[in-house]
Amino acid sequence: MKPSLNEIKRKSWILAVSALIALSALVLRVGYWQIIRGEELSGKAKAQQQGSSIITASRGTIYDRNGKVLAESASANTLICNPEDIKDDGDADVIAQKLAPILDMDSTKIKQLITKETRYQVIKKRMSKEQTDKVRELMNSENDAKTAKAMSGVYFEEDSKRYYPFNVAPHVLGFTGYDNNGIQGIELTFDNELMGRNGSVDINQNADGTTLQEQQAEYVNGALKGYDVVLTIDETLQHFLEKHLEEAVAEDKLKEGAAGIIMNPKTGEILAMATKPDFDVNDPYNIEQFRKYAVMFESMQTTADADEDEDEDEEKKPTPKPTMDPNNLSDEYIASMRNKMWRNKAISDTYEPGSTFKIITAAAALEEHVVDLNSSFYCPGFKIVADRNIKCANTDGHGPETFVEGVKNSCNPVFMELGLRLGSDKFMEYFRAFGLTETTGMGLVGEASSIYYHKTMGDVDIATSSFGQGFQITPVQLATAVSAVVNGGVRMQPRIVKEIRNSNGVVKSYETQQVQRVISEETSQTMRDILESVVADPTATGKNAYVKGCRIGGKTGTSEKGNRLEEKRIASFVGFAPANDPELVCLVMLDEPQVDNKYGGTIAAPLVGEIIEDSMNYLGIEKQYSSMEKPDEKIEIPDVRQLEEDEAREVLSNAGLNVNAVGDGTIIVDQLPKPGIMISKGSTVVIYSEERSDSDMVTVPNLEGCSVDDAEYTLAISGLNFEVIGAGHSEVKGSYAVRQSVAAGEKVAPATVIGVEFRQLTTD
Repeated sequence: MKPSLNEIKRKSWILAVSALIALSALVLRVGYWQIIRGEELSGKAKAQQQGSSIITASRGTIYDRNGKVLAESASANTLICNPEDIKDDGDADVIAQKLAPILDMDSTKIKQLITKETRYQVIKKRMSKEQTDKVRELMNSENDAKTAKAMSGVYFEEDSKRYYPFNVAPHVLGFTGYDNNGIQGIELTFDNELMGRNGSVDINQNADGTTLQEQQAEYVNGALKGYDVVLTIDETLQHFLEKHLEEAVAEDKLKEGAAGIIMNPKTGEILAMATKPDFDVNDPYNIEQFRKYAVMFESMQTTADADEDEDEDEEKKPTPKPTMDPNNLSDEYIASMRNKMWRNKAISDTYEPGSTFKIITAAAALEEHVVDLNSSFYCPGFKIVADRNIKCANTDGHGPETFVEGVKNSCNPVFMELGLRLGSDKFMEYFRAFGLTETTGMGLVGEASSIYYHKTMGDVDIATSSFGQGFQITPVQLATAVSAVVNGGVRMQPRIVKEIRNSNGVVKSYETQQVQRVISEETSQTMRDILESVVADPTATGKNAYVKGCRIGGKTGTSEKGNRLEEKRIASFVGFAPANDPELVCLVMLDEPQVDNKYGGTIAAPLVGEIIEDSMNYLGIEKQYSSMEKPDEKIEIPDVRQLEEDEAREVLSNAGLNVNAVGDGTIIVDQLPKPGIMISKGSTVVIYSEERSDSDMVTVPNLEGCSVDDAEYTLAISGLNFEVIGAGHSEVKGSYAVRQSVAAGEKVAPATVIGVEFRQLTTD
């Protein structure tokens, strides 16, 4: 029976609808693969058909303010492999054994890397040139065909390595990590700007993941170099600061190190910032440079413990601590040492500033007219505040004194009285105005916040705070506050970055910024004059910072640390110069000195004086001599060789030099010191009328503790010349020699100039 027409139509309709549904499903499915998952599948196909390697972007360069390169990236090679290639064509054992001694890696570790289930594996990042050359030799079939064939799955990838040419300012610059990312300092703070954008190279490969021997195409996406960062740091000033701090760490046996800052008070620019001991910024994970100080103090403590217990019974003596094996240090010890080594004390450590804070108290008191220059005070050696007897550093008392004398004496009772006259509200108003309740925002990560009174202060709180105890601030906060006192009264925004730029020019500039006026021009001028007298007066507490002609002003500080019974001290000094128009503020903080005299006026003040003198000479800031000062007269020694003795004597005498003749001849054949050397007027030149023997040497005497006259006389009778070096009022009564340029017992040529540095004892 034939189907009816209706039945045919119905079946045709069903077939058409079914076909349409199938076609629609197919279109939808294709659309899903093409539109919804098209990008994903295309990427997978590309990943299967192409191998990709990264072109690491070169980090931007870090410059000092004068264009010196402090950090830069240079090309380096990273060794990579395609484990699929090695499985098919190479010998993993051969590769591992050959590479291990070159890369200083364990062969088992290398084999694990090169046999991973992946198509891209890093073996060694940023290899040295020597390592690269040795690996290339392995790849050269002319040297060893079997090894070269095994190495067929190993390749070089261009990378960049960070170098720090001057190896200065490690805590400021920071360093980069394994992936070229910033870890500390500027490298971390400006990581986004410095890092740039990585590129890539895509290479065709077959379905198994092995690289095609004849590559049909190579696709390169270029890397984009990072922005450059220009700092306010001056590399030369940074060098001066680091050199002097390093000497202080050794000489004053600083258990917790030192920190220092040089700042331009007019602009807020940080010209130098250092923490010592520090680390090798080109080898930042190596703790040995830092650890030697820890070992030294462990040894000192063991000796001290032994001395204390030498009279005790044998069974009561403590067991000596075993010396730690430097080749078997625990991971915890290494991590702790690195954290301490990388810490920037200038911004991350808070401390009680001690008497350096009296600058702030004095400025606030003058501004509020609670005191004038002639205000009278009396110091019996203490002051009763509420129920407390708070002592002066001079427990015998200063007796009657004016305000200015109180500043020069660093008299605690005077400043306690000033604080109480200001009162809690006014005291905290100035504390805030000088920026001591907030971080400075100077441009580095890791800046700590201060610790201070948030509630109303009682009389005892005000009294102790007035001379810098009972709260904690950072060195950079204090340097910023003191800059405001001496620059005309305006708090400036401190900064360590000058600008960010690329190949087209400046991208961002960090301009000088005034935060607020804190005191008047008149008060600032008065404070500069007073603080200059603190250094210029040979009886004042800052006398050891004095440098003839530099016009340095400043303030000493010695504060307690931690448990008062432990007698831990921080010695500090903050100075500025020239006092009439300050270009520099320099702060030095010496943490836990292990010497008999721990006062800032004795060990920190001369350090600042020397740093400021070096800095002024470098910057070309002319010295200004008062009517009481005479510039040191230096003479260039004339050449008198080949002259007759009488003529030589006359030439040297006319130059202002003394003469000592040796030999029986008539013609001068040699002289000491040699011609052209600059020497002080009145020094002695030895002239020889016969050949001088190389064995004609002089033993340098020990001058420690000598006065100026005694040191000069002792050197003269030894046939040596004398010169005063360093800071301090060396010519006044009570000065004593603390250091000489050539160590006692050394053998030197006759007439050699021996520089001697002098100090005066202080109690602040």
